[in-house]
Amino acid sequence: MEKKIAKFLKEQNLIIDKPLIVAVSGGADSVALLYVLYKLGYKVILAHVNHHKRKESEIEEAEMKKFADSLSIPFELLNYHYDGMDNFHNDSHNARYNFFKELCAKYNTNMIATAHHMDDQIETVLMKLMEGSNLYGYGGIAILNDDGEYKIIRPLLCVDKEEIYSYVKNNNLVYFEDSSNHQDDFLRNRLRHHVVPLLKAECPSLGEKIEEYSIQAHEAFDYIRRQSKAYLKENNDEISYESFNGLDIALRKDIIALLLENNNIRKNNDIILKILKIMEESNGSKEIHLEGKYLFVRSYNIGKIVLKTEISDASYLMNLEDTITIGNYMFYFTKSHNNILAKSINLCYNVLEFPFTIRYIKEGDNIHLNVGTKKVSRILIDKKVPKENRSQVPVVINGNGEILWVYDYAKSDSVSKQKNSGDIYLVCEVIKHDEWWYSED
Repeated sequence: MEKKIAKFLKEQNLIIDKPLIVAVSGGADSVALLYVLYKLGYKVILAHVNHHKRKESEIEEAEMKKFADSLSIPFELLNYHYDGMDNFHNDSHNARYNFFKELCAKYNTNMIATAHHMDDQIETVLMKLMEGSNLYGYGGIAILNDDGEYKIIRPLLCVDKEEIYSYVKNNNLVYFEDSSNHQDDFLRNRLRHHVVPLLKAECPSLGEKIEEYSIQAHEAFDYIRRQSKAYLKENNDEISYESFNGLDIALRKDIIALLLENNNIRKNNDIILKILKIMEESNGSKEIHLEGKYLFVRSYNIGKIVLKTEISDASYLMNLEDTITIGNYMFYFTKSHNNILAKSINLCYNVLEFPFTIRYIKEGDNIHLNVGTKKVSRILIDKKVPKENRSQVPVVINGNGEILWVYDYAKSDSVSKQKNSGDIYLVCEVIKHDEWWYSED
């Protein structure tokens, strides 16, 4: 088995030039993994996590310490105690990998080895096919995961469980069986006990065939993913209608998947197809509600992920001496205006009616222009303000109910007629620039 794994590592171009943090639970798989890597001459560190979930946990910890001592290699232990605050599997998984990363820093390495084997691969591929996934998921367990900071390698993917049992027996290695592995409570166990044996009976080389499939799927995915990363980098994490729709469908789907991943949004094929559909349409503005606080928005020719905006019902009364802040905008009156970074309207004090009202636009708002009355929403559409940002535009309303100013986009006819002959300015400063904001005079 040692020669087989050495050949596999060479074929997959897995260069191990640093110490290996080896995750060893005490089961046959991880015990075999550590011993194989040790026999192949690699510097290994035995990393064991005691979950304190079973009565055998203390015995397993002691035996793994004894195992490390027998090989004169470092033994590292994490005592994990579940606090009940999160899903046990998620919480313990995160705790384990944080532990492994701490050990990487301690031993000046970035390489972690886990004991996933060929039968794990068969089960994983079957589960992904049943549950639905993308190309990467359908490919099952990757031989190497490299996030640029840490490398997780899986040298046992070329051997099956029977080979592992034979290896630990022939080398008189002590290992432990988790009794829960024999129960049918989980889908993986049911596949292992009832489905995989039938498939192997029909195809004795099933494990090798699945591993070949997995390698090819991950190679194809890696090629597509490199192009997806380049596209989003070039387009500042946005999707352009013109450039996007000229790409191959496989690449378009993965660009969407990567965009969701970059925002920590769970993805599925249904969401990807919905986003794909609205990006294929020739015009219009549409949005798709994603999980949590996010939207995917197609606004004119650009698609992107944005935070859901809570439309504020805030409405502020403003008198001459007041300074009003609403969202990112600060309004105040002044007799002279020389702030070139701020916008303003010039007013005649004797025709004003106080108090003014400062609020965000509402459905049905109209403003009187020199060409007649126009809906505020239509003005913003004509100015190509993205749909998701229109509700954030403030308006200034005279005491008689007349909208005097749609900030940065329109002034009423009564304001425009004054042609800067008024004796007071209403100034608005943007105190925090939104990325979408642009000015049109």
